[in-house]
Amino acid sequence: MATEHDPRPALSSTARRTLMGIGALLLMWFLFAWLILDRHVLDAAGESVGTAFALGVVVSLIGALRGSR
Repeated sequence: MATEHDPRPALSSTARRTLMGIGALLLMWFLFAWLILDRHVLDAAGESVGTAFALGVVVSLIGALRGSR
């Protein structure tokens, strides 16, 4: 009996830990902005989502530059 392979590549344990750490830092940034800096919940969420988007752009640029060589 043949099984179908998942077309998505598996993440290494290092990549998984890095993503979990970044997610935890983004959550802490949200809580810091909301509770300590006393920003509105939507503003704090926007800051953390914007930071995640900016990190994604930087990682994408680095990957594109490394792949073009």
